Amino acid sequence: MINNPRANEGTDNTIPVDIAKKMTAAYRESQRENAKTYTKAAWFPATQITQLAEKVAKFDGDGVRMYFGRYTQEIIDAINKLGYGDKIPDTYAEMNTILFVVTKVIDGKPKTDYFTDKVGHGHGHDHGHGHGHHNKVADKKLGDSPLPTDPGNRGDLCPPDCDTTSELMG
Repeated sequence: MINNPRANEGTDNTIPVDIAKKMTAAYRESQRENAKTYTKAAWFPATQITQLAEKVAKFDGDGVRMYFGRYTQEIIDAINKLGYGDKIPDTYAEMNTILFVVTKVIDGKPKTDYFTDKVGHGHGHDHGHGHGHHNKVADKKLGDSPLPTDPGNRGDLCPPDCDTTSELMG
């Protein structure tokens, strides 16, 4: 178990798109199985929110989409094997989380999820040139650096890190 998941405050806490896809699929499946989930809230440090706002500006984004995802032990193991970012505690297995994705106007369509690929072909759309589509980013390999538009993640979950005095905790 990781006692201080914020030991690396300010590090790149993104995750590869292929892991994010597994997380959103696990979340959707959990909602079919049981509409009542264990996670009550997720907290993200100000530095991570600032970095997200800077990405929106850097990539001429028009906003941020928040996806709901779920940690499984397999997903936690995959994230913790990446060579960057905060580690995910094993206690987060089967808990829900949030992923942040920069959106922008692409091909005239606003609010389109924006991912870049490793070889720098811009937004990753396939215009008949074989460069991939914005939803199909090349698989990230262990030790690869994060891509600049990888989904933001790795917040502190409640439980165990809860504001028990909040009116929203009910």
